[in-house]
Amino acid sequence: MADLRRFSRPQWAVSIAVALVVVGFVAAAQWNSSAPRQQFTTSAQQVLARQVVDLQREEASLTERLGAQEAKVREFQAQSAGSQTTLDSLNRQLKAARLAAGLTRVQGPGVIVEIADSKRIVPQGENPANFIVLVDDLRDLVAALWASGAEAISINGERLVATSSIYGVGSSVLVNTAFLSPPFRIEAIGPGGILDRFTNDPAFIGRVKQRIDAFGLEFATAGAAALDLQPFVGSTRLRWATPVGAQL
Repeated sequence: MADLRRFSRPQWAVSIAVALVVVGFVAAAQWNSSAPRQQFTTSAQQVLARQVVDLQREEASLTERLGAQEAKVREFQAQSAGSQTTLDSLNRQLKAARLAAGLTRVQGPGVIVEIADSKRIVPQGENPANFIVLVDDLRDLVAALWASGAEAISINGERLVATSSIYGVGSSVLVNTAFLSPPFRIEAIGPGGILDRFTNDPAFIGRVKQRIDAFGLEFATAGAAALDLQPFVGSTRLRWATPVGAQL
């Protein structure tokens, strides 16, 4: 028994030693492999960190560029709105100028004046011209209407403007470029009371009314709640008149 125990102790010790050597080898191997793994992990994290920083910078740059583009869009929109406002203002001014020049169809209340040649037989020795409507009659009637507040006037549909003329051509009357014959219908758009002012105006009373009474010219007036006057058709070009300070 004693010989058997002496033989078994060294074998156990050898086994322990071998086991310890194996454990140590494994531990050493694990330690040696952990260093590269840790180095690889640290390197990968650094790469990712740099990528994150680069992406953040790119995002900031894109945000800045986007803000600049949005600012330009707002600027263009403001300029467009300003241009549209200017255009609208110019259109309003043009519309007002065309209205004042008689180039626009207009509607409104006013007065109608009709005058025609006398139906009386011309007495022997009398001047037949006294019994017909003369150019001066029409001019006086128009002057009285303007003085009474008329804003637009037409004679037999011919709209009167700044360049209009009323001429006598034989037995006809030339208004603008149209030959007109009696009866003459004068329509005038104006404020309330225009008819009363017209019939009391010196341009009407001074001569026309006397001729109506003396020679029996056909004459009638009436107020109108709604008149419709067509625009002037023709040239309003001025050849010699220019604004003060302007050059030809």
